[in-house]
Amino acid sequence: MYICVCNALTESDIRSAETAGAATHGEVFRHFGVRPQCGRCFSSMRGMMGCSGACGERRHADDAVAVTRMTRRDGR
Repeated sequence: MYICVCNALTESDIRSAETAGAATHGEVFRHFGVRPQCGRCFSSMRGMMGCSGACGERRHADDAVAVTRMTRRDGR
């Protein structure tokens, strides 16, 4: 089934990009060397890739933990 009609990307294409390391819809587009057009496919891609609200947050979760452990400038 086509997920992105503008760029002719299918479910199989999305899975292939995900297997190659794509974690966001932007990375899927970059994987195939195309750009998003209308944006209607974003929610379908997020659903396929297991992302909630902002696709890609799972990749940055470890960064957030590191920041919370930092000491403020005033020493607290």
